[in-house]
Amino acid sequence: MNYEAKKIRLTCGEKTVREWASFMLAHLNEVASALQQEGVRHELWYIGADDVSLFVIGVMDVDDKAASVAVSKKSQLSVDIIHRQFKVHWDRSSVEELRIDRLHVPRFEGCELLFEARAN
Repeated sequence: MNYEAKKIRLTCGEKTVREWASFMLAHLNEVASALQQEGVRHELWYIGADDVSLFVIGVMDVDDKAASVAVSKKSQLSVDIIHRQFKVHWDRSSVEELRIDRLHVPRFEGCELLFEARAN
């Protein structure tokens, strides 16, 4: 296992986040195929809010992050297209790498798990 987690502040409201997550949940088989293509074994997405803003936490179990990103950028799967559209709401200036135990699935107190998926 090689988990990594990023906290990403958002410029959209909760409705937009839940619509994105609902699409992913409705297409979990395609998400699993996308993860397989990207070399991602396991992915989880959480939602949370603090005094600053709404945020998501993305967790991936992946060995080659650069290769994974390159594949996802070229993918024409509907889940990857929707994910790229959702990413326009990310405040890229505030993306924070979270310190976690890379060998275990992390949990984040006070955050809600939106969805998780595993590669086929």
